[in-house]
Amino acid sequence: MVSRGVARAALLIALVAAIPAGAGAAAPDPAHLEELVARARAEKLADDPGWLRLGHYQRTLTGGWKSQAEGKAFFRAPAGKTDPAAELEATLRGFFDDTPKRDELDDAQCRFPARFAFLRRRLEIDLSRLPQRRCPRLEDFLARTRPRGVTVVFSSYYLNNPASAFGHTLLRLDKEPEARSGKHFELLDYGANYSATVDTKNPFVYLAKGLAGGFRGEFQHYAYYYKVREYADFESRDLWEYDLALEPDEVALLGAHLWEVGGTWFRYWYLDENCSYHVLSALEAAAPRLELLSHVGRFVVLPSDTLQALFANPGLVRAVHYRPSIRTQFEARAQGLDADERRGVEALAHDPAAPLPASLGEAERAATLDAALDLFDLRNAKGILLGSDAEAGRRRQVLLERRAAEPGVSPPLVVPTPEDRRPEAGHGSSRAGAGGGWSSDRGGFALVDARLALHDLGDPSDGYPAYAQIEFLPARLRVYADGTKLQLDDLSLLKIVSLNPVSSFDLVPSWRLRVGATTVRDSACNGCLAGVGELGAGLDAAAGPLDVAALADTELVGAPALSGIDGAGVRLGVGPSALLRVRAGTHAALLLDARWRWLPFASPESTYALSAQLRIHATKNVSLSLEARRMPLEDALSAGVLGYF
Repeated sequence: MVSRGVARAALLIALVAAIPAGAGAAAPDPAHLEELVARARAEKLADDPGWLRLGHYQRTLTGGWKSQAEGKAFFRAPAGKTDPAAELEATLRGFFDDTPKRDELDDAQCRFPARFAFLRRRLEIDLSRLPQRRCPRLEDFLARTRPRGVTVVFSSYYLNNPASAFGHTLLRLDKEPEARSGKHFELLDYGANYSATVDTKNPFVYLAKGLAGGFRGEFQHYAYYYKVREYADFESRDLWEYDLALEPDEVALLGAHLWEVGGTWFRYWYLDENCSYHVLSALEAAAPRLELLSHVGRFVVLPSDTLQALFANPGLVRAVHYRPSIRTQFEARAQGLDADERRGVEALAHDPAAPLPASLGEAERAATLDAALDLFDLRNAKGILLGSDAEAGRRRQVLLERRAAEPGVSPPLVVPTPEDRRPEAGHGSSRAGAGGGWSSDRGGFALVDARLALHDLGDPSDGYPAYAQIEFLPARLRVYADGTKLQLDDLSLLKIVSLNPVSSFDLVPSWRLRVGATTVRDSACNGCLAGVGELGAGLDAAAGPLDVAALADTELVGAPALSGIDGAGVRLGVGPSALLRVRAGTHAALLLDARWRWLPFASPESTYALSAQLRIHATKNVSLSLEARRMPLEDALSAGVLGYF
């Protein structure tokens, strides 16, 4: 008679592999094992993309294989990290190993259910000739996640955290075959998130380790509502959910594979092998028919690239759902309020007992209280949801009681999906351009423009945040007609501009940050290349297509030939700057930038830079650029074509 443990193991295997299950035997059959090993060798199964993707193997420069997984427990063979064939054979032998194990995860059947499902299907393993197994922890994981559908979730750009400045993607294991249009059904589904385990608060160490693969990257599993709380509520980031059309066996295999990789770690590389990369690698492991990683950049993988890779596989994305953040919800609710209602909202957000304006009728009082609750939640989200701010919780309760005392039921808040912000619809994240121009200092020149990633304020706006510029490694080079050497006009390691338009409810400062190098064009060392770091903050006002920002900046510039502080090669610059942008829909953008710097204890004592740039967007991936600049020792005009890919 088959034991209950054997039956449960067989049922688990059936769930994972989505195939009929057999019955386990009390002891393994060595003859069957050797049959399977011989068949795997004859069919060269170790070269199958399905096996290689389960092991996260990638080709090396010498033509061999190497797994991106780093944890030793992920491999059964001593050379398993670099030998897929040896790992396959060792895995098969592990399935037949019936020696007692100290821990469930020491057993190959419990540790590698996705590998088991793959090999069971391809080699037609006879379950009745295997040792019986119980895998309580694996069974509990699958019982909690109950994967029947899969969704890729994109969390929008968040400039207050460098790790999330380019957005973030994660997987959601759905308990239903398809995501439903309601916003609450999926909150109890499970999210699978890949992220770095950060061990430093030093921003420079963080940047260095992130670029050099110095952090451990790990998969973790959460109830999805935790991630909604973190992203949509704490950080006010809109979520975009992409419901995937995967087959039931692919969904089951993904759940099993996430269990496997949850017990290992990878090197986290900020630019390429990051959250977006491993979301795609996990999907490819579960569904080898998909080609995802081949559709993203080789050196930079961005979350928006991940989404475009999904759409490069026709029919893979079944539906797209938009989940607005708490900020977006408040802005939608406040949009229809008149002046008295807006004053009432602000008063209630500060003091829940504040009297409402006498001019408000019944419906207006209800709308004012609804908006006040949203604003209060926006300003106190973390303390309320974590229960760490008892006073905020008490004040919110007062607002709730006042709203409950008003008659009538508020209509459901409907936030239209901003189709022009769909992240997969944006321009390519890399950019290259060419053109020419004229300099008052050195005459004509050819111009080369390049950027590794992602978006600036003049680029085509669809798919990107309206008030943010996030660039990694933008560079501009000149080649002069007089035959002199190539000149690096400007280079930035990182360049960020975050504009936050002020409103009656929000006074969040705008800011910008830049680290890189630039060619100095004043008498301190005209034409020399200098390192530069810049930080500025101020206020921005927006009215329709017009944005105007006024900032106070601090700038540090250094070069050996620079006439800086007391003749040293470093100078400090402080002063005001202004940024103006005018947008003509999605067709064009005009950017005006004016900066003045006081240079204490340096020569010259001040400097300035003025620029005007017009971008005309022929398509979402092709733009024309016209620019005029004035600096103390140079006036320049240039024109060029920019291509995004």
